[in-house]
Amino acid sequence: MALRADKHSPAEVSELSEIADAWACELPGLDLTPFLVSAGILRLSQQVERAFTTVARSSGIGPGDLRVLLALRRSAPDCAMSPTALFKQLMITSGAVSKQVDRLSELGLVERVADPDILRGVLISLKPAGRTIAEDAMLRISTSFCGLENLGATEAGHALDLLGRLQQTMDAAESAERA
Repeated sequence: MALRADKHSPAEVSELSEIADAWACELPGLDLTPFLVSAGILRLSQQVERAFTTVARSSGIGPGDLRVLLALRRSAPDCAMSPTALFKQLMITSGAVSKQVDRLSELGLVERVADPDILRGVLISLKPAGRTIAEDAMLRISTSFCGLENLGATEAGHALDLLGRLQQTMDAAESAERA
């Protein structure tokens, strides 16, 4: 697979080209497209995670804590969720959610409240300080995050479409492997 400099940053082209060239020497004729696409996705993922961590740290919390606050904030109108709903949405263990909720509770950002719909049920509720952090973080992410704000609406739409297709393709492959 040839990488075109007009479509990629010079550093990305150089690094991915070097990887492609090395593999082409070792295994000539091999189609490296799936590997190079996944390597590119991994690099982007790492950049996004670093930027997300910076946003979280600027509020004095970790990235996992910020994910909890954001999940609670988008669960309007109450800004509250059960621990089970929270760990399912965040795709982490119940133990991880419990630790994060404990930490966020100590910081005064969330609280455990009785679930009015379930006897002995508990909800994790966003407190005003947690709401402020979540909203400030989303404002920052929405306006200046990894340079993505520089994409035009059409480019962003194409990127989202392609990400959706990649997710569907990878989900189907994962399901086929399990079968």
